[in-house]
Amino acid sequence: MADIIDQAQQQEAQNIAHALFLQGQRARAEARPAAAGHCLNHECGEPFDTGTERLFCGPACAQRYDTVKRLKHQ
Repeated sequence: MADIIDQAQQQEAQNIAHALFLQGQRARAEARPAAAGHCLNHECGEPFDTGTERLFCGPACAQRYDTVKRLKHQ
């Protein structure tokens, strides 16, 4: 027999699964930028090796790119 703790854990697991499902749908619907041979963060622009599919040189540049993109859409 499940007690209140088990029920709460089950509800939390369902909430997390649903949130992950919704996030996956949002990610699939959003257009992904194409690789350009350099970091897409305009403040950086570090060149990459030929043929690489990298978009950013690191997490900081990816975050900055997303921040600037969000601010432009406001």
